[in-house]
Amino acid sequence: MIEQNPPLLWVLDYVIPDFQLLGEKITLSGELIIASRQLFSFLQEEIVRSAFIGPGAVKGQVLIKGKPVDVEYLVGAVIFDPTQMRPREPIPILDILNPEILDPLEQASEEQVQEIIRTLMIKKGSVSDSGQILKITTEGGLPKTLIAEQHMVAKNISFVSGMKKARFLLGGQKNRLYTPFKDGLQRNRFSDPSRIWTFRIDNREFEAFSPPKFNEWIIIEMQTIPTEASSSSEVVESEYNSILTYLLGNQESFIF
Repeated sequence: MIEQNPPLLWVLDYVIPDFQLLGEKITLSGELIIASRQLFSFLQEEIVRSAFIGPGAVKGQVLIKGKPVDVEYLVGAVIFDPTQMRPREPIPILDILNPEILDPLEQASEEQVQEIIRTLMIKKGSVSDSGQILKITTEGGLPKTLIAEQHMVAKNISFVSGMKKARFLLGGQKNRLYTPFKDGLQRNRFSDPSRIWTFRIDNREFEAFSPPKFNEWIIIEMQTIPTEASSSSEVVESEYNSILTYLLGNQESFIF
């Protein structure tokens, strides 16, 4: 399946104080991964929110009665307040200014570089060479002549493709985060909206992923608009389903 604007895998850190979980206000910190092909901007009266739409997973940890407790959710959207992304904020809620983008469709490229190799040749006795000659005499030993030779060598360097980078990072360093995302795709859990959530970073809570709720918002910025959708909730639903279909149709790139 080929798409002009395929989704990217976004891996982001977050720290959210006063998060509503288990009836308490606690600090939730961790990472999230979400497959999204664009950043949405929503408007409701004078409130502006940014959002990623697409299948994703949230892994975090909270302290309850002094003990660490793991938190894991499958999500269909991540919504946050863009004004809280400013560098002067003491605790950024979400690092959207410098996200780590893993592009599984990036192709490897090859580049030729020139490498200078310098060698020292050690010879004994007389040397008739017009190059750079260094003579060394050790106490009680024979004189040694060092000739500095320089060569220019062409080398081909192949850059690691985006797919290989993603597999290395997600399968290794980020495996704890990637596993629930991968399992959700393999077990088709993202196809049931009742089993996924909306990660409301702005409201500091998880909400049920229910597209009709997006009717309360007006979309003011997006890259592509689905032709079959009209309302905000229809746009979100169409975007989510389109990305999920793409992921499942390209499992060799996103599931490993």
